[in-house]
Amino acid sequence: MRLTLIGIIVILIGFALVFAGSVSSISPSNSTVGGVVLIGPIPIIFGKGSEGNLIPLMIIGLIFTIIAIIFFLGSIWIFRKSQ
Repeated sequence: MRLTLIGIIVILIGFALVFAGSVSSISPSNSTVGGVVLIGPIPIIFGKGSEGNLIPLMIIGLIFTIIAIIFFLGSIWIFRKSQ
């Protein structure tokens, strides 16, 4: 129960920090925005700005995808080993 509460609080703090960062932008003309959303092991990469900023997002998406697949296959392996 405590870990669930701590997780929810950390998520809410993260949302608050992202919101504060987007509101307090000094010069919006030079700003770039981007992100990676993982739906299962499939990364969705989005962004606005120069293309140079999308390469690191693609690398992060690829790393997260590999980690998600490793966890998925590891859980299947542990489940089969326990039976």
